[in-house]
Amino acid sequence: MFKKCLLLIPLFLVLTKVIFSLNSAVLKTGADTSNIQISDQPSNSGDVISNMQEPVIFAALPSFDKQIKTSIKTADARPEIIRQYLHQFGSPLEPYSNLIVELSDQYNFDYRWLVAIAQQESGLCLHIPENSYNCWGWGIYGDKVTRFDNYEDALRRIAPQFTAIFLKGDQSKDPADVMKTYTPPSDGSWANGVSSFFDNLD
Repeated sequence: MFKKCLLLIPLFLVLTKVIFSLNSAVLKTGADTSNIQISDQPSNSGDVISNMQEPVIFAALPSFDKQIKTSIKTADARPEIIRQYLHQFGSPLEPYSNLIVELSDQYNFDYRWLVAIAQQESGLCLHIPENSYNCWGWGIYGDKVTRFDNYEDALRRIAPQFTAIFLKGDQSKDPADVMKTYTPPSDGSWANGVSSFFDNLD
């Protein structure tokens, strides 16, 4: 028993020395850390040491008048003008507002023509021969009725003819002049109506 105790004494001394060394190292590290000075200036390496004992203050967001202004390209308002106008009257032409502008640009005439004439001739397609899709009185003489497959078909077929027949050469684009060939029997009411609808769409 005595011999066992003698063997344990050196082991105890070694463990005591190791524990003492570890405690000394920890205390030294804590002392070194406490000596670090916090600087509010960036170091040469570009790093900034923050003082964790002081409140962190974030920069305020930029005011509204200083925000970056983006450039907004103004869209062509004509299709929306037509769409809202046709919607107001419950016209079945409303889904074709973009096509109406596209065709007017393609064949070089005022975008209001197809809408104004349709309103004058059929109340914007609300009063047309059954299954004709003919809102413009196009080729309608007595019992003779020109029919189209649908409204898009009518627009695409009428638009180029309108330019070729009624707006050709040096002929004026005034409704009173167009009336002379579009509907010669009219006493002027046709031109007055189209002009009024032009103004409503302006």
